[in-house]
Amino acid sequence: MNIDKAHSDQTYWHCYHDPSLLARVLAVVQTRHLQSTGVELHIDLYQQTDPAAPVLILNHGGGGYGGLFVGLALAFYEQGYTVIVPDQKGQGRSGGAMGDFTVAEAVQNVVDVAAWAMQEFAGPLYLCGGSIGGGLTYAAAAVMASQGKPPLAAVCLNLYDFGDPVTGLAFTRFAALAKIPGLARACRTISGLLTKLAPRLRLPYRPLARFENMMDERDLAMGFYAKWQADPLTLRTVTARYFASMLNTAFAIPLEANTDVPVLVINQKRDKMVQPRLTLECYQRLSGQKDYVEIDWGHFSLLPQFNAELIVLGQQWISKVTRAV
Repeated sequence: MNIDKAHSDQTYWHCYHDPSLLARVLAVVQTRHLQSTGVELHIDLYQQTDPAAPVLILNHGGGGYGGLFVGLALAFYEQGYTVIVPDQKGQGRSGGAMGDFTVAEAVQNVVDVAAWAMQEFAGPLYLCGGSIGGGLTYAAAAVMASQGKPPLAAVCLNLYDFGDPVTGLAFTRFAALAKIPGLARACRTISGLLTKLAPRLRLPYRPLARFENMMDERDLAMGFYAKWQADPLTLRTVTARYFASMLNTAFAIPLEANTDVPVLVINQKRDKMVQPRLTLECYQRLSGQKDYVEIDWGHFSLLPQFNAELIVLGQQWISKVTRAV
């Protein structure tokens, strides 16, 4: 597909996917809307006819939205799951000014979608997310656990602690600065002051991280990066309050205190966007029932082989957790 041709904001995501996959997705995906954090969230729903089918919520990261996850969503749907893929506030097709949100609001979006899912469907609930969405997945599961309603399990493709300014800074293009003693905490203080003075000051988003390394060479060879750069629904700027929240939003239950949420952490050995050691260090801090797997991929991929590997790992983990209940 020629990405220079006109696309509506709502359908641009079609250009990322093979026509045969797209046809299968469009045959089953439905749209729902949900009020959360003062805006209307857009939700892609892949619904099983059996209301007791297991339910999986997929959470996107900061470089994307639900339209990029359709291959993975469809793969889980074809394994018998009802799959729910929300766009977070100020991202993708959801309401709110683009790029104007906080980590806490994104977490609340996931919590609200989970509450809606538990009302709508009778099956066991699982949370899954990748990149920043991996951290949001644990953060939302922790909020739910603190309310006495944890998901049955979580799968985190990457795990980052947004309450630790060292980890938060290391996530960015300026990761080397995190090694300077005290600098990360100084950045947290300065960003907090900036937020008080000008919370909606616009900052360029794409220079903050190595988005050119979001995929490894297999996806890049298929022209992904050019499509992503032209996507009208991917973030170009974010507000100062978002940046500050990346450095100062503690989990409702710290990683070290987790007891109620079984967590599978998946780490990508080829990741050149974010150092794999960040996810490994967060996993090592994590308490409770957990498991860790390394895969031979970059930060993210749209390829069916990538989705198939995640399906196998997710199914194995969910089966293990279910047997233990």
